[in-house]
Amino acid sequence: MNLNVKLGLMTSLVMPLTLVAGQVQSQDVAEPKVDIAPMIVNGTNASISDFPSFVSLFIDSLEYDGRYSTSAYCGGTLLDSRHVMTAGHCLSSFNSYDEGAVLFTSAVVGLENENDFLNAEKQRADAVFFHPNFENNISKLLPNDIAIIRLESPVSGGGNVSRATSSESTQYRSSLASFVALGHGDVETGVSGTNILQRADLFWVSNVVCANNFTNGSFLTDMQICFSGSVSSETELKAGTCQGDSGGPIYWNDNGVFKQVGITSFGPAECGDARSSVTAAYTEIADYADWIDSVLNGQTAPTVTVTEQNRLDYLELNGRVIFQGGSVSSGGGDGGSGGGGAWSWLLSVSLLGIAWLRRRVFA
Repeated sequence: MNLNVKLGLMTSLVMPLTLVAGQVQSQDVAEPKVDIAPMIVNGTNASISDFPSFVSLFIDSLEYDGRYSTSAYCGGTLLDSRHVMTAGHCLSSFNSYDEGAVLFTSAVVGLENENDFLNAEKQRADAVFFHPNFENNISKLLPNDIAIIRLESPVSGGGNVSRATSSESTQYRSSLASFVALGHGDVETGVSGTNILQRADLFWVSNVVCANNFTNGSFLTDMQICFSGSVSSETELKAGTCQGDSGGPIYWNDNGVFKQVGITSFGPAECGDARSSVTAAYTEIADYADWIDSVLNGQTAPTVTVTEQNRLDYLELNGRVIFQGGSVSSGGGDGGSGGGGAWSWLLSVSLLGIAWLRRRVFA
């Protein structure tokens, strides 16, 4: 998808498996800069009716100043009518949460075509929960990369995601299992391609093989799970996720029932790189079942809460939304940011080059 800017919310976008915030409507349109981002490679159009739990996350200050991102910067899934699960790095900026993202994210359920954003039902966050052990550090391969957004009001559409359990891990951690990754991300590094939701068929890769693919592979844990895809004779790329797909799901096809097993986290610098044994690494959600349930049951306090006054104060101070979501630390201090600090990119972790977070970031 194009990451042009409409109404000037952001002049440029950058993403790591996070999507660089799409276009923001504005008179001044700047060329988007995408250093790192996540999208579906070698994908096909997906029907939202097959995946009713899928959620698209946009930066949206439309009701305040007429600005909004025309592309989703990350994906997520609906846990229940008020809670969306996504990647922690989608809402983070270096060593803290990203205030612009937390205050001005709009979650949209059932969005097949990003061009339909304006007419879709949108809900803002009133709280965000980061896993207490999440580290926004790409050198450590983003451990515990999971967060939950609590919405201001329940959504009227969509369907709650079916989560795979730990007792099923031996079934889905298998070469016989089949998986589907979903997202609005790029179709190859730096190439948007389409506004239509994409899907790609993937297969499981063992953690031993996955760890050997990264220079810092020793940081990969059993709470992460990796996948790869077949090489296309047309694109010469492997199927997988890319910029803008961060936070989105990978589903296990359990005899016709799609169960989420992972949250898109990070991958090789070049999306779909045929030389890489993996196309992405994911947070394995079965390992976080107790924490997820504690959030849903109201037993865990939010990391940050949001009020309308917070948004008004932010805009009065900053003049516009400054989105740095997806900015990650390299372990030796804050990482760099793309486009003069507006958006961040993924730092190098792949043996084959710079790794990216599966999210689009605005620059």
